[in-house]
Amino acid sequence: MRKQNIILTLVLIVCLTIVMIIWLSVRDKIQPVTFPPIVNAELVVGPLHKKRSLTPSELESVKKWIKSNLKGWGPLHQNPPSTGDVEIQFNRDLDKNYYINKPEHEKPHPFTLVLWLGISQADWNNKIFYEIINESESKIFVKDCNDSAFDPLRKLVDQYDYERTDFP
Repeated sequence: MRKQNIILTLVLIVCLTIVMIIWLSVRDKIQPVTFPPIVNAELVVGPLHKKRSLTPSELESVKKWIKSNLKGWGPLHQNPPSTGDVEIQFNRDLDKNYYINKPEHEKPHPFTLVLWLGISQADWNNKIFYEIINESESKIFVKDCNDSAFDPLRKLVDQYDYERTDFP
């Protein structure tokens, strides 16, 4: 074997070893985003935090949107400019005794989708945060949507009149 081939082989082995070490150290942290079962939801809109429960058809629409948007979620890398324009709060005020005998993947847990749909800083519009509310920890994932993917959620809010914030 020539000297260049030996050096190239050694460099390749070192690179692959480094990649394997990194992969083995982070693979436990890389998990797909999963959503718990949805029982109920409440929409919290605008600066005055007007609340209303979602109708059964709206709840089905949100469930369908979630099923079709399981991919593309990533960790939050920077703080947003505000708390968002709309929150959809899921599975609040449930009777935990009703679900006590169900398997863990069938138990509904509280979580929130926070939507940016108005005139926040332009780079935050059409973004959705998925906030997992847990006793032990909380996690936040973010998804950036194009207009057509975001429209079903925007329609939940736009069909009702609420006070919008002005430009900062």
